[in-house]
Amino acid sequence: MITNSFTDYVKANHSEDLADIARHGCSSGFSGLAYYTETVALFDKYRDDIFEILGEMADSMGQTILELVASFNGAEDVGSFEQFANLCVWAAVEEIARQETDKTENNEEVENPEIFVD
Repeated sequence: MITNSFTDYVKANHSEDLADIARHGCSSGFSGLAYYTETVALFDKYRDDIFEILGEMADSMGQTILELVASFNGAEDVGSFEQFANLCVWAAVEEIARQETDKTENNEEVENPEIFVD
């Protein structure tokens, strides 16, 4: 589980959206993540944190970061820095959302275990 400034930013600014982002992806349209001006600004500010997240994702799949990014939906349409930055930001946000949603669901299971009686 990665904890860095970008993770903190996403949790602070999109806590209500995390389950929807994990389920549907950023392309569904979320405030602050919809326009290239927004995602490029986030990429510029949190570049190292985003690459840390992408690096961990790539390592877990036995890939390089570039191989990972090339495998994303929409990667074949990347023709500018803005599109590349957007794709990286969305992937990192979606990974954070997935991890946070998994963590929340696991905590709920522990707090409310089902009791099975034979």
